[in-house]
Amino acid sequence: MDNQAEPILTASRDGGFLEIFDPFGEPLLEEAVFPGAGAIATASVDLRWWLLAAWWRFRRRVGPWRWVAPSPPVETGGLMSALLDDSGNSVVEVSESVRGATVDGEVRMPRGAQGDWIRWRLKAGHGEKFLGFGERFNAVDQSGNKLYVWTEEGAVGLGERWGRWLDGASFNPFANGPTTAYKPMPFFISRRGYGLLLDTFARVEYDVAATDSGAIDITVWDKSFRWTLFYGPGLAEIVERFTARVGRATVPTKWAFAPWNDEIFGSESVRECARKLRENKIPTTAMWTEDWQGGYWLPPFNKKKALYNIFPFRHSVARHLYPDLEAVARDLRASGFRWLSYFVPYLLRRSSDFREARDRGYLLKNKKGKPILVFIQWLSYGHIDLTNPEARDWFKGKLADNLALGFDGWMADFSEYVPPGAHTASGETGLEHHNRFPLLWQRMNREVMDEQRPDGDYVFFCRAAAVGSQKYAPVFWSGDSNTDFERYDGLPSNLPAAISAGLCGLPIWAADVGGYEVVTRGRDKELFMRWTEFAALLPVMRTHHGTHPNRCWSWDSDVETIEVFGRYCRLHTALFPYIYNLAHEAAERGLPAVRHLAMHHGEDPASWEIEDQFLLGDRLLVAPVIERNRRGRQVYFPPGEWIDYWTGDSHAGPGEQYAHSQLDHLPLFVRAGAIIPTLDLPVDTLVPVEPGAGLVGEEEALSTLRATQYGPGTDSYELSDGTVIEMWRSGEADARALANSRMIVRSGAEMALAPDALQSVAARSEPDRAITVRGACADIVAVNRDGNRLAAVTITGGPPRERLTFEWR
Repeated sequence: MDNQAEPILTASRDGGFLEIFDPFGEPLLEEAVFPGAGAIATASVDLRWWLLAAWWRFRRRVGPWRWVAPSPPVETGGLMSALLDDSGNSVVEVSESVRGATVDGEVRMPRGAQGDWIRWRLKAGHGEKFLGFGERFNAVDQSGNKLYVWTEEGAVGLGERWGRWLDGASFNPFANGPTTAYKPMPFFISRRGYGLLLDTFARVEYDVAATDSGAIDITVWDKSFRWTLFYGPGLAEIVERFTARVGRATVPTKWAFAPWNDEIFGSESVRECARKLRENKIPTTAMWTEDWQGGYWLPPFNKKKALYNIFPFRHSVARHLYPDLEAVARDLRASGFRWLSYFVPYLLRRSSDFREARDRGYLLKNKKGKPILVFIQWLSYGHIDLTNPEARDWFKGKLADNLALGFDGWMADFSEYVPPGAHTASGETGLEHHNRFPLLWQRMNREVMDEQRPDGDYVFFCRAAAVGSQKYAPVFWSGDSNTDFERYDGLPSNLPAAISAGLCGLPIWAADVGGYEVVTRGRDKELFMRWTEFAALLPVMRTHHGTHPNRCWSWDSDVETIEVFGRYCRLHTALFPYIYNLAHEAAERGLPAVRHLAMHHGEDPASWEIEDQFLLGDRLLVAPVIERNRRGRQVYFPPGEWIDYWTGDSHAGPGEQYAHSQLDHLPLFVRAGAIIPTLDLPVDTLVPVEPGAGLVGEEEALSTLRATQYGPGTDSYELSDGTVIEMWRSGEADARALANSRMIVRSGAEMALAPDALQSVAARSEPDRAITVRGACADIVAVNRDGNRLAAVTITGGPPRERLTFEWR
């Protein structure tokens, strides 16, 4: 946020109902007032639950609800005020405190009051939008939906063929419906200009103007909760204030921002994949291998169609697959790779680890004090209890042993399986602990990494999350998406997931390229290509073999795919200076890399409607093709001028235009006048490499910089290393005028023009003008034959570089 006076909100409870006003005196948040009932109620609940596959189902008997009467609150002598029912009995106690642009409040049942849950109703304006609620696959705006905050295994999609029959349906026969979420959060953002956080790990249910279009109905499965309202009024300001309260991400290691590739099936398969990537000059910094501890083909199917199963999971090396694992780790390091493994917070019941943890009291227990079991793919596991400090240290030892083998991180998978009936060493029930556990799992992973790798040379990535998880986990990914184009759990669902996750504080986000779950059909070439294009413009680009590897098209399945995959890996790597800057912005301001169009175009009503496009930062507009057999799509351009990244063509917004998109083409646009910094050497890896390795690694890759300005205008861009680039282009300087201009180099030594050796020349038009200079700083002006200035660039600060190239497109 700019250095300006913080806006001041006001709040009152005149008549017993809460109203919060913005700095201009306009209503911001209001409790919903209904005849014969108040805005807050409590109820006693009889609750039962049972497990259905991977999902908990609940049966409840609720009520009757005791509603607050519409009358002023009664002072209780402290900070709290009591709200009464029609009989004059205290139903709840409430408090509110205004601190500039935030309001903190609490709702709780009085001591000794009967009841288990609290219900809170707020007004929803006509057409009001409610965004966020954690990472959500069904939509970004949840208006008209019912959803809940309960982390669980993601929805299993039905595919293109079956899913179309459920398009728009309120249910899904698999899982708990299309609103199922790995990363649900009790936080939403209203288009009125505020965000509302419920500070609770209890299950929360939202009726978002679904039953009543004039109200958002919130049910908290607890006797009390705290809440905070964050004023914007824009999305960026709301997210900044929210993340300032709950915590912000730290910047991951540089090598996390070049592509990662997975490989399984044993030592030689991993070595061969690494060799092939280097042979094809596909920049890659990490390999990740989830079957390091074992994997097998599921009988009785043949390998061509079979599931490759990594369960039962153990915490020791599968020597029949990786007899020389330590040597593989050394070989990968010598080739400029880091190597990632796989972990879950569960212990196989028939393993020695389970018996040790059981005997020491390290597992979650049932009400009888015995280890409670979770079930994954028909096998039973004990669940580590991370509220027990001794259990946490014991499990950290397992992770440290993995690093000692030569790994550099892992997928920290699962953490959504705490049973409601579990009991922790700290005294929590499973109902209380269920949504908290992902945070504890991520904190433990972060602790062991920081202890073992204090230089930050590591990455781990997580599927589940809670409010504040970004403080601990460097990277998140979308989860186990279906290998399909279907909207519930396939490629299209990943766009709202990326946007909503970013709005809720998770800035560094990725997806399995091509999806993971082979539910309805195997991954085909078209899906892999389209997903590759989408993933190249995410902060982290990572592949996955899928549940049925031999039914999943991969990066090396044919010559064309190798070429296209390599092209987009090079694009992703070229954008490293830009993406790395966004990671620093996330750490400093809390803003996500993937952004809703309304974050920078909130004044434009149409931008609020777009959920199948996104901004990468504030200047790249990404419009992936997410439907099968499409060779183009309608693209919405926010207000202003937008330049096609590939062709240089100009598009005026606001408004829609059709963009042609062959199978190997991603519709990608740059805000006119904006600078995009890129690398331009043929980078192999962003890992430091030894001299004489024959690789272009981190040091050499960062020794050059290419800065490109798209279209006319003035822009300034500061990199995280202190480099400041300023570029200008006259509106009168068309392509011909620039091509015929004379370059005056006032600082820096001009040298032969360096070609862009990283991005595909064939896929892009030639720049209107370009120049390469030697030196840490540069000051260059382009003039026409009359001496009139057409364009200019200056670059100052930052580390010394061997060369600098500037382009105007």
